Amino acid sequence: MDNSKSSKLDFWSIFFLGVNSIIGSGIFLLPNKVYKDVGMTSIIVILINAFLALSLALCFAECASRFKENGSAFLYSKAAFGNFMGFEVGIFTWFIGIVSWAAETQGFLTILNSLFPTLNDPIYNKVLVIIICSLLGLLNYSGVDFSKILNNIITVTKLIPLILFISIGVFYIHLHDFTPFITQISSNIFSSNFGSATLLIFYAFTGFDLLAVAAGDMKNPQKNLPKAIISVICFCSFFYLIIMLICIGILGNNLGNTAVPIASATAKFLGNFGFLFVTIATLISIGGITVALSFIAPRSVVAMSENNYFPKKFAKVGKHNTPGLAIFLSTLIVIILGTYGDFIFLAGLTVIARLVEYIPTAFAVIVLRKKLTTEPLYKIPFGITIPIFAILVSLWLLSQATLEKILFGLGGLILGGILYFYFIKIKGKN
Repeated sequence: MDNSKSSKLDFWSIFFLGVNSIIGSGIFLLPNKVYKDVGMTSIIVILINAFLALSLALCFAECASRFKENGSAFLYSKAAFGNFMGFEVGIFTWFIGIVSWAAETQGFLTILNSLFPTLNDPIYNKVLVIIICSLLGLLNYSGVDFSKILNNIITVTKLIPLILFISIGVFYIHLHDFTPFITQISSNIFSSNFGSATLLIFYAFTGFDLLAVAAGDMKNPQKNLPKAIISVICFCSFFYLIIMLICIGILGNNLGNTAVPIASATAKFLGNFGFLFVTIATLISIGGITVALSFIAPRSVVAMSENNYFPKKFAKVGKHNTPGLAIFLSTLIVIILGTYGDFIFLAGLTVIARLVEYIPTAFAVIVLRKKLTTEPLYKIPFGITIPIFAILVSLWLLSQATLEKILFGLGGLILGGILYFYFIKIKGKN
């Protein structure tokens, strides 16, 4: 019997992997901010992001089907555009892990603040960021592996409160909160806040690229991967849309005034018990994601080191069989970012970094079709229409970012360029 085939992921395994990768802190913490910015037009914002996420995910699917190795955007960019672009995207893959870790830490504290308001003090916030991230760095260095347990905990704790919220909350919607529906949408869709709201909520759609990365572990990926991607994006988009509608229908204009929208809306029909239940479940979910990211982020440095893009000492493991230097550097940068910005800022910065990773992948679809003679196992239909759409909308989203976030992104690109030529010079001397 061929055990390798029997261990491959089937369609439903891929589907649940995708749902688990996408649904996270974004849907628990961002509906209030988006509604405050654009009101009822938040529904259109979700639909735009759904189409963008689907288009980009299909680009990842085609690129992933060309390669046996795992490496995601770093691998695709290197193959399409050469070593320099591969290095830059690799740096941003690491940066995404770091900023996501910082964002989830601040997301965890945002939820915690709803239970203990005194923690809203900026000094307490910074101290807690330092303590939490340092402990996670030490836990990571110690070699403890909670990945399997965490995956189960995260999946259960994130879905139970959301399913409960939808199944009960739908009966408590006030239809008058949706009037005048068309007038509100038409007035906000051309507002200056529309672009920034679309950029921010895209954070809730990220994570779909993990599906494409796992293509090598799937049964019949050329058939199951695109089907799973479409199914996952449609499911998550519908899930988000229903949650947004229920939040609006229960809280009305008060939705823009709460930091924990789903917990506050649940309190309207289940009282304090509902608020406490959703809050604790959200803390466990976001806490689990934060721990997982603390393990994932340093591994990007290790991968680049193993590919001769970083000094070899970053891949060197210590007595606990863990990459101590990579963990230390990643933890230090997370602490700096986590003490600098709040959840909203860091979520937006994560989107900028992800778009820097996603756009080259969409371009790589077009380039690799011309550059490589072999056909991919999966090919996006309608020619290059979908990659072009993904590129144009992604560039539009980037243009909606604040100058502060753009400067962070440019700083990352410049630093990546300096590091690349420095390491090339070092290699030349050896």
